[in-house]
Amino acid sequence: MHAQGSKYLSNAYGYRTTLYRPMTRTMVRKAEAHTASAFFSNEDVVSVAPQDDDDPFQNASADVMKELLQYRLTNSIPWFQTVVGARQDAEVHGICVAKAYWKYSEKNTTERQFRLDESGQVMRDPLGVPITWDAPAKAPDVDQPVIDLIAPENFRIEPGADWRQPIETSPYIIQLIPMYIQDIEEKIASGEWLPVASSALRNATDLDDDVTRRTRELGRVPGKDADAWKPRPFDIAWARENIVRWGGRDWHFMSVGMAGELLTEPRPLEEVYLHGMRPYVMGAILLETHKTYATSKIELVRDLQRAANDDWNLRFDNLKLVLNPRQFVKIGQGIEVADVRSFMPGKVVLTKDPVNDIKWDRPPAPDSSAYAEQDRINLDFDNLTGDFSNTSVQSNQQVEQTATGMNLMSSTASIIPEYELRLFAETFIEPLLKQLIKLEQAYETDPVILAIAGNRAQLFQKYGVSEITDTLLNQSLTTKVNVGVGATNPKLKLQNFAEAADLLSKIFGPTLVQGINFEEVVKEIMGLAGYKDGSRFFQQDFNPQVAQLKQQLTEAQKKGGNKASAVDPSFEIQKIQMQQQGDIQEAQIRAQTDQANAQAKLHEAQLAEASENYRSVLAAHKEMLMQGRDHAHQHALAHANAQRQMPAPPPQNPFAGPGV
Repeated sequence: MHAQGSKYLSNAYGYRTTLYRPMTRTMVRKAEAHTASAFFSNEDVVSVAPQDDDDPFQNASADVMKELLQYRLTNSIPWFQTVVGARQDAEVHGICVAKAYWKYSEKNTTERQFRLDESGQVMRDPLGVPITWDAPAKAPDVDQPVIDLIAPENFRIEPGADWRQPIETSPYIIQLIPMYIQDIEEKIASGEWLPVASSALRNATDLDDDVTRRTRELGRVPGKDADAWKPRPFDIAWARENIVRWGGRDWHFMSVGMAGELLTEPRPLEEVYLHGMRPYVMGAILLETHKTYATSKIELVRDLQRAANDDWNLRFDNLKLVLNPRQFVKIGQGIEVADVRSFMPGKVVLTKDPVNDIKWDRPPAPDSSAYAEQDRINLDFDNLTGDFSNTSVQSNQQVEQTATGMNLMSSTASIIPEYELRLFAETFIEPLLKQLIKLEQAYETDPVILAIAGNRAQLFQKYGVSEITDTLLNQSLTTKVNVGVGATNPKLKLQNFAEAADLLSKIFGPTLVQGINFEEVVKEIMGLAGYKDGSRFFQQDFNPQVAQLKQQLTEAQKKGGNKASAVDPSFEIQKIQMQQQGDIQEAQIRAQTDQANAQAKLHEAQLAEASENYRSVLAAHKEMLMQGRDHAHQHALAHANAQRQMPAPPPQNPFAGPGV
């Protein structure tokens, strides 16, 4: 639709063609499709690797963290909508903002307990059976990571921040949070937030007019939706989450309204978010140096969109006049204007002189220049956005005659979408996943989810680790997103994969097949073919090398023993089986070695932790002794001072006898 203030929405165009060519909408939808194809072609979108590959403890931590991320992104977080929605924000607004945090809440429940008497003993009935009762208790209701996609107009940072790291270098961060008044009142009643006057909450419903939100919501003015029929607790008030750097330290507090009524006391950021990081990530798809807020793609193609609309509407106006021309009717001839304006097959219009009384004003039909101009606009639009459409093909009649020329045009056009995907992954996806890893390391305590992740990662089989501890999770890890060249075109990725495999086979020969990971190859090929996982198409423990050699052995046996093959297939099968057994034994020895190393590191970490605890106990004991000594010294000084302040007894006469 046309933007507000467009000439097509004015009264002057009330009887003109006002169509809108959704070229920008098509551009955004194609970008969303490219993003979905690149990030969700298979399940292994994220790769987590240790910083030290030789450390088995870090390898175990990387495997379990990958499975934790996989579980959370599949079951707890709507990851597909978040990624595609962030790409849409980046296309429309130039930036996309997300907040990653851990959400924890409890619910009221009951717990069966023994009833105790005043002395703390279990009460029993006359038959000696312990008496139980349902005691009120708290149980976790929500305990999971959350990723919220924030509307860019509800996010404030310092425009002078470093354009490479705007979140980390901005001296302040403000997030505007729309909340129902009843939700704010519930947090105040529970003691989570400070009490605020009702008048302050009502004043917080009025937000300054926002052009972005008004455009998105079709003329709705933000903060002006307090309908008379709606109860006041259902009105939206604007709370603010504030992070301010002061004295070299980040402070966090909540406020409401433009007046800044405090909902929480200022606290250090690491007390609110245990990982100590600012929980926001801001990404982009266009790189503009020394500019915090990058330009959106819609802003780049704005003039081309207007030119396309003008060309289309002018041509349609011309076609309408050609098909339904204007009529000049002579005055005073008794001709009804309504009869001339309404077209009806077989209708009769009475006139004295049809040749001279009515004349048709039929303009010339639009020529080829109008359509050629539309093609040029489409070509400029495709060149700017990096799209490869039919217009791009038709505009290069000489080049398109060859398959090589088509391939060159396609590969050149895909450079820009792949560049945008890489920039989107580097500035948004990878920092967001790093935030999620920090959250898992700081907050994850669910034993069921930890057990599932440990089982899928095969910790015990690979590293001999039977328990997931904080030491195991809190290892130095790196996160990468599996997006590379050709990520927007699965057929191109499959072709590149086949060419790489063919080149490797030519270099290393048939021996290369013995070292290929069959499961990973099948997973990659089936993922590029549109299936997330191809394991269901193959039997478990299937080895294509053994199957091929068995087939050769069967064919040799059918031909007879007279013509023996140069290489006995049975010998090759035994050779492969022996090699597999050797590989299994080597893997077992390596697993035992890794297990011993992991246990040694775990034992070392436990000893270090025990030593640290012992030092803490000694320090506390020493401090208690010092406090006791100081207390005794102060008591002795107080007693001596009291003795000195007492009045001295009167002197007695040594010569006086008793009773004198």
